[in-house]
Amino acid sequence: MDIFETATAEFERIVAALPSDSWGNATPCDVTVREVVGHVAGGNLFAVRLLAGASAADAVAGLDDPLGDNPLSAVQASGADQLAAFAAADKTLPLHHPSGDISYDTFVRFRLGELVVHAWDLTIGAHLDPTLDNSVVDALWTMVEPHLGDMQKMNAFGDGPSGTLPPKASPQSRLLDAFGRRP
Repeated sequence: MDIFETATAEFERIVAALPSDSWGNATPCDVTVREVVGHVAGGNLFAVRLLAGASAADAVAGLDDPLGDNPLSAVQASGADQLAAFAAADKTLPLHHPSGDISYDTFVRFRLGELVVHAWDLTIGAHLDPTLDNSVVDALWTMVEPHLGDMQKMNAFGDGPSGTLPPKASPQSRLLDAFGRRP
């Protein structure tokens, strides 16, 4: 699960770097910087519940404002909880995701996609350097590429590939494009 730890740390690094005046800025996913951070922190908590066997409805209950008054602390705590939940989870049981029952491996790809793609969304919204950790990008692309069709059926990551990338596009550009971003 090294990729999960690295992706979590990368997301937290970007949240810590957010300028105080950027929290209301728009992002490529059509919500504000604060809403993206809240979405990911809420998703981390959702993952903890889902991995513990909760139904989809129970897993999303009460996640309206997971950030409170200290967004960075909320992201760090929820990230640590998510890492522990994935490490302790029964990898053989189906998870009752809102889009239908999914496997542990599918959920790993989903959550990693959330951390990595939304980290990039934050960099764009906050006008930070958009370069993501190459090891995370490469590892996620290796995990996701064979399953792109299935992930796109979940309708969770935008419009999918644009079909307009040049053949020598960077791994980060290919990954982001596959998740509906247009870097």
